[in-house]
Amino acid sequence: MLVMDSALNIFSLSLAFALVGLNVYLSTKVLNVTDLTCDASVAVGGCLYGALVLYGMNPLVALLLATCFGAVAGFVTSSLTLNINVEPVLASIITLTAFQTFTAKLSSAKPVKGLSSSLFTLSAADNAIISIIIVTIICIIFYKILNSEYGLTMKVFGCGRIISESLGISSSRMLYVGLGIGNALSALAGALITQISGTFSANMGNGSLVFGLAAVIIGEKIVEPKTTRRAIIGCFIGALIYKVMVEVATFGGTQTLGSEYNNVIIALVLIFLMALIQDSKKTHSLKNT
Repeated sequence: MLVMDSALNIFSLSLAFALVGLNVYLSTKVLNVTDLTCDASVAVGGCLYGALVLYGMNPLVALLLATCFGAVAGFVTSSLTLNINVEPVLASIITLTAFQTFTAKLSSAKPVKGLSSSLFTLSAADNAIISIIIVTIICIIFYKILNSEYGLTMKVFGCGRIISESLGISSSRMLYVGLGIGNALSALAGALITQISGTFSANMGNGSLVFGLAAVIIGEKIVEPKTTRRAIIGCFIGALIYKVMVEVATFGGTQTLGSEYNNVIIALVLIFLMALIQDSKKTHSLKNT
């Protein structure tokens, strides 16, 4: 029973971190922007969700509020980039630093006396079902957005601001919406991680960017992202493989990410292996031709 619960928790956490992978995919592949805000968004989403549920709020409402607050983190990074002409990397670092105090306050939240909390009462199977339902809905919405006219506009923005502005596309609007959606996904991932693990802390987002990058890169090596659907599937496959490898490397001694050094080492090893697999596929195809 414990083995099954552990497997379900690993699967549920993989689904949650795949949302971080979608954030990385949106910022790096679609918008062509380097955004480091996801570490702050995961921590804010997880801590805010945990604190609100401990204070007696409905978990679904808390989930929505945590997701919206992640979008706020993306808006702050976009505002710094557009209004102060700060590079997105530096703007995201400023946002990350600014939100650390807020997450530290949230992580010290205590349950209100007389109020029951559903944060720790769900089983691993229930959490897995909830994660599947929520992530499936989010993926459908994400797919619809990227394949809509607005999503194509985002892709044009990613090709260059000069090109997008010459076509009458508002660069500021694309950046606000893109980073807002991406960091909302990361905050939702943080809320799901809190629900699955039953705990939250100010540093729970550490290593999320590494996880998202690994999920995207590993997924690209296994499933070539020729379409948006394949890119989304690749993020989930990459997140699952990476999460399993993290658990194996840490012997299941972590509920979220584990040591950032382990994350980096595992990411590099997996990316190297996926590159070898990709090269072998190309060599095999050349031999067949």
